Amino acid sequence: MDARKTTFSAPGKIILFGEHAVVYGHPAIVTAIDLRTKCRVSKSLQNEVQLSISSDYLFNEPSTGLKKNYIVSKEQNGFITQDSKNEQPLNPAYYFVTKKILDLATSKKYPHIHINSEIPPGIGLGSSAASAVATLASLSTFMELEFSMKEINELAFEAEEIIHGKPSGVDNTISTYGGIQLYKEKKFSKLSIPNFSSYVVIVNSGIPRNTKTYVEKVAKSLEKDTSKYQNILEEIGNLTLIAKSSLIEGNIQKLGKLMTQNHLLLEKLGVSHPILTELTNSLLQLGSVGSKLTGAGGGGCVIGLFENYQKANRAVEEMKSRGFQAFISSLAERGVQVEQ
Repeated sequence: MDARKTTFSAPGKIILFGEHAVVYGHPAIVTAIDLRTKCRVSKSLQNEVQLSISSDYLFNEPSTGLKKNYIVSKEQNGFITQDSKNEQPLNPAYYFVTKKILDLATSKKYPHIHINSEIPPGIGLGSSAASAVATLASLSTFMELEFSMKEINELAFEAEEIIHGKPSGVDNTISTYGGIQLYKEKKFSKLSIPNFSSYVVIVNSGIPRNTKTYVEKVAKSLEKDTSKYQNILEEIGNLTLIAKSSLIEGNIQKLGKLMTQNHLLLEKLGVSHPILTELTNSLLQLGSVGSKLTGAGGGGCVIGLFENYQKANRAVEEMKSRGFQAFISSLAERGVQVEQ
């Protein structure tokens, strides 16, 4: 990392193929998107460790502009708010990341960490991992530590464990390294794909999602009818491998058809929702070459693949007119990087 820079950003992610089947040893394909979280670290003017968090969610036109300010409390082993005595302490992952780096650093500087995110939390786009990766890169640089990408990724995974219990490691790995990656049984391989014209429209259904609930739902279905649901999972796994070849070939039309097939299989698996199906069908009607839910299902986001930016933009405007949050992204965005 460049020690002269103290502002880094890291991307969110979407799952292109393989949800749920990946839990049972099949592959999944995940890509970084160009919704990013930025972290800037400067010298604290209060001679204490400060943290400020704001949002600039690109799913909404106007930024809320709200900023929350925190300071480290050694008594509470975490960050506490400076804005209200009644507010709950901040997520402990922020404190873990900060304390880890300050404990490793020989420098005695007091940092002011400012995090600004374009990624809405809780909808399956890797918000927490992007925050951890960007903060680790910026804070380690400010504190004059020379962290490798591997070290950032490993520490971000530990932060994800604090938040999610038993994360797969997908979110932090994609946020660190970027690109499009094939994931299978805790191993990643970055796919080398040609430059092709494609745009992904991401639509937030507005329905709360709970990954654990739907992972458990699939597990229970497998217990009740093992043969039926194993076959569905195997179909998803096989489809994911075909999608890998289509990506490498740059065959967008085929890729889109595979996405739609993947969604239909996820419906058979019982993890979709009427609103998700309505949204995927709407994206197809608006010119998408393929669409599907992304993530655990039951809520969260759907994605549609477009070859034409104008069509993608019209789809976004149509979704917004119906009251949904929507955004255009490209595939295979860069991982953590220096910002000017």
